[in-house]
Amino acid sequence: MPQISIVIPVFNQSHFTRRCLRCLLDHSEQAREIAVIDNHSTDDTAAVLRELQPEFEKRGWKFHILTNGENRGFGRACNQGIRATQGDYVVILNNDTWLMPGWDRALAGALEKLGAAMVGPYYYEKGFDEKSLRARARRFTWLNRGKSREFWVPMLMFFRRAALDQVGIFDERYFVSFEEIDLRVRFDRAGLKYYMVGDCLIWHAVKGTRGDAKLVPSSHELEGRKLFIEKWNFDPDDLRPGYHRWPARLKRRWQRIKNSLDLF
Repeated sequence: MPQISIVIPVFNQSHFTRRCLRCLLDHSEQAREIAVIDNHSTDDTAAVLRELQPEFEKRGWKFHILTNGENRGFGRACNQGIRATQGDYVVILNNDTWLMPGWDRALAGALEKLGAAMVGPYYYEKGFDEKSLRARARRFTWLNRGKSREFWVPMLMFFRRAALDQVGIFDERYFVSFEEIDLRVRFDRAGLKYYMVGDCLIWHAVKGTRGDAKLVPSSHELEGRKLFIEKWNFDPDDLRPGYHRWPARLKRRWQRIKNSLDLF
């Protein structure tokens, strides 16, 4: 069975990190390696990681804690975790998420069935309630298993390591903005396919990380956009042509209606 490695960069927000790690411990079926990269957190993140590490190791996990003496940014932290792990699949995961039971088995199966380079789950972003989320995940996957559409899901990216070896890992010149869009462009130019799939549902906190100006200052957004345009010679907004025109707005409204009915 191919091995799955999970990479989670964190900076403060230990409450998110604790919940995410507990969820991974209880809900993972195939993954047995994780690297958490602490980007110089100033809260109790380090204590949370030390507390949970033995619980993972008792269940047969390799649990790597990588601690940085300064905040090195999202892309660099991800690359540290990618290099420190060995799995055939690499999962880049935000800590402000909750994953359904069997998430890893579902995504690995969808990846192989589609022959894709990367897949991501459907995500739900309304108020957190674990009991209702479990029920919603069961209903959603029952209705939508096997469905997919071409879409890059940034909060959980389930890669083939071979695809990252082919196109390269994150460009470390970005600090915390546009690095995953940069990677997506490289996937496009290499002809590698990626999909959102109906086989897995996760919860994501709306602006859980980006809602805090101390974590993602606006200057990082501006610098990242400038670097992206200089590198690729087009604006990242061009990846969403017609986004503000009425056909696209109508499509998004229809998608919201489908979402309310748990339809992919």
